[in-house]
Amino acid sequence: MANYSPGELANFNYITEGASYGTTPVTQLVWGCTVQSAKPKVNPHKEFHLGSTSRSFSDVTTGSWDVGLKLKGWGRATSGGYTWPNFWAYYGIGSATAMTEHLGSFSAEVRFEIAAAHVYWAFNGCKINKLTIKCDGAGQIIDFEADILAQWLERSASKTLAGMQLGVVRGPDATEITTAMLTWSDVSHITIAGSAEAHWYPKNWSIEVDNFLTPSMGNVYGADTNYYHCPIALNEGKRDIIFTCELDLEDEIYNAAKLAGTAITSIKMPIGSQLITLTNGEIMFEDDDLPEFKRDSAMTQPLRIRFKTIAVSTP
Repeated sequence: MANYSPGELANFNYITEGASYGTTPVTQLVWGCTVQSAKPKVNPHKEFHLGSTSRSFSDVTTGSWDVGLKLKGWGRATSGGYTWPNFWAYYGIGSATAMTEHLGSFSAEVRFEIAAAHVYWAFNGCKINKLTIKCDGAGQIIDFEADILAQWLERSASKTLAGMQLGVVRGPDATEITTAMLTWSDVSHITIAGSAEAHWYPKNWSIEVDNFLTPSMGNVYGADTNYYHCPIALNEGKRDIIFTCELDLEDEIYNAAKLAGTAITSIKMPIGSQLITLTNGEIMFEDDDLPEFKRDSAMTQPLRIRFKTIAVSTP
């Protein structure tokens, strides 16, 4: 017996749940991304209770289960009906093009391929709590990350949520997307209030959308006649949209904007054939947000901006 090898982790697949939260449709799975890493998160909130005749525990209870998945992946160039916003934007901001107040839910699959055998980690009732899109620099791969909260998960050799949804087997695995991986390969733009739109060249940039989801817990009656202590809903809280980057210290434009409290009208970041547009921004300004002035090396400056809106379009 040997460890799982790097080539045995398959792609991330998912399917929209529609109006019924936590109910996995019997339909074709959709290709989500090439997986960089996928880390399930489970906490059954076990409590160990002392007995009357010993200092060791005698009983164990479980509370409501916290279930989730930390997903890191790569998108690919548009292919037929596939495009990266279909998953990342749709579930991270509410639609493939713009923000909505409520997020859709999905069921998901993480799978290992070992010759003819398969191991499935199946999740249902998933929503993206936090979405991060980032890149280290020009020409580099764009990384997508999602902190996903879920209702339940099951691990088995079949694609069945046997406890929650007995007999509900999701459709065949999604068709592989083989187009080129997305890299940062186009020029970005920024508009500072009172100035014209300009090219700029951020380094180590990231866009983070935090939905601050909170679960409503309850007892769910499973298809196997058992009760599951798990979320009956994942509720949206406030939404933070924060852009972070590092810039070469070439002039005093951004230092002046920070000190003057100047608004950032928009930032436009091209990713593949889509354009992310962030609008109505306010520069975040604290102790570490000014550059360190150095004598013996090239200088850089940090920049953090909180935006009100985010949208995705095809320019």
